[in-house]
Amino acid sequence: MTFLTDLVQTLINGILQAGVYAAAAVGLSLIFGVSGILNAAHGELVMLGAFATYWLVSAGGVDAFLTLPISFALLFALGYLLQYFVLNRTLGSPLLLSLLVTFGISLILVNTALRLWSADYRLLRTAYFDHSLVLGPFIVPLSRLVACLVGVGMVGGLTWLLQKTHLGRMIRATAQDWEMARLMGVDHRMIYAVTFGLGAGISGVAGSLIAFYAPVEPYMGLTYTLFAFSVVVLGGLGYIPGVVWGGLALGIAQALTETYLESGLSLLVAFFLLYLILRFMPAGIMGKGRLE
Repeated sequence: MTFLTDLVQTLINGILQAGVYAAAAVGLSLIFGVSGILNAAHGELVMLGAFATYWLVSAGGVDAFLTLPISFALLFALGYLLQYFVLNRTLGSPLLLSLLVTFGISLILVNTALRLWSADYRLLRTAYFDHSLVLGPFIVPLSRLVACLVGVGMVGGLTWLLQKTHLGRMIRATAQDWEMARLMGVDHRMIYAVTFGLGAGISGVAGSLIAFYAPVEPYMGLTYTLFAFSVVVLGGLGYIPGVVWGGLALGIAQALTETYLESGLSLLVAFFLLYLILRFMPAGIMGKGRLE
């Protein structure tokens, strides 16, 4: 394999991973952009989505694709209930309080998963995801291609919902000024709960996509919390389309690192990019994020 072929294959791998990162991060960006909650349990929602798909396929015999809407519905319900009965009590409080509450939720979710399913690694086997597209000298794993396309599609769908629907207008109005939105008849507590539910549901689907090609285990959430946070900051805090650019930056940087340096440095790369963005471009790559 020549250097150029090796480089192009690395870029393909990075772009495929970028779609999954965007899907895993868009829920975090949505929740922070609307309610100002920095969700430390975000990765655990991804983990639960991955387990939902694993058990539905391996024990329930459900087709892998059909687990995606089920995973969304389950995590949407969990997110809605968490926001409505727990996190709404932190509204108007300092950011640290919601961070501590969600950190406590993450501990509960991880330990519940350990109690129910143990710490064993589980790998989903789906016949049609074992194949790859071979394009000349390049190989595109079908599972990663599907995960990337669905992930980017979810970001586009969420952007459309926020811009073109009545629910999206209520969410944006609440994000801009919840007191004014309440005076206009918007139930801001319900909107916050729906927003958290949407973020959790999308995160669950991202976990389901990850389960198509990666091991599933209770501790996987922390890694995706860190990666999602990095992607959101790279793309711009609260700027939904920015997660695609943030995911591309992180995915390609990690792919280049794993190919030409050391695979164990991928987390270090995420933090290094995070430092560079916060130091030189605090509003994100596109310059459209919120400055806190």
